[in-house]
Amino acid sequence: MGYSNGGGMVIRLLHERPDLLDGGAVIAAQQPSPDNFVLPGLPVVPKPVLLFHGTKDRIVPYGGGQMAAWARFIFKAGGTTLSAMDTAAHFAARNGITAAPVTVELPRRAGQPDTTSVSRTDYRQDAHAPVTLYTVHGGGHTIPGAKPSPRLMGRTGADVHTTEAIAEFFAFDR
Repeated sequence: MGYSNGGGMVIRLLHERPDLLDGGAVIAAQQPSPDNFVLPGLPVVPKPVLLFHGTKDRIVPYGGGQMAAWARFIFKAGGTTLSAMDTAAHFAARNGITAAPVTVELPRRAGQPDTTSVSRTDYRQDAHAPVTLYTVHGGGHTIPGAKPSPRLMGRTGADVHTTEAIAEFFAFDR
């Protein structure tokens, strides 16, 4: 599991050292675009992948592309990425999934603010490692769950708890 730069590390490990992981959970990070990610000749090893991303992430934009100039300066990072949806599709294709994804809106958790909502996009196909993307609509560069992140990072989605979703996903009967 990795958040932000740690999520980028999980993505690299899934590509470069899949022998070290049984799967990956990636929060607020996306697959680098092809011009920013060169790994010729590495074998593809299908792995279950769980992704979380906020649509209002000001550091790693949900729609992909380049980080904001201020974020590149502060974090000393750069390069372009795929969108969150394209990242999920990328891993589904790596896993050999050809079935169309299914997206559902998650119900609101009682007592939580209405500042965000969550949808889950599942890529599933028998005998293939699954891929799921939780999209936090209105969410920032945060870890979805019960505890809000600092305001600078944006809104925190409370309709999905990251730890619960990870536990459920990796217990999934493949």
